[in-house]
Amino acid sequence: MMQYNTHFGSKVSPHLGRLNFKNLFFNYSPNLMLWGGASLVGVFVFVEGWPLFQQNFFQKIPYFGEHWKKEIPPEDSIN
Repeated sequence: MMQYNTHFGSKVSPHLGRLNFKNLFFNYSPNLMLWGGASLVGVFVFVEGWPLFQQNFFQKIPYFGEHWKKEIPPEDSIN
């Protein structure tokens, strides 16, 4: 008589509650990308008035960077 010995063990995939890698990647990634993009836009709106961000980020945007460049006419400058 033959015996079949199977070594199938139950393997548990890494998870946190109902979240696992496949579920997180395929189901939640579009939602997380939208929330991340909205958060990034919110941060840019918040720091838009800070001169450091204007000089380092906003002025280097092609075509739209001219909005943040401050050119003082010679008649208004203090000598």
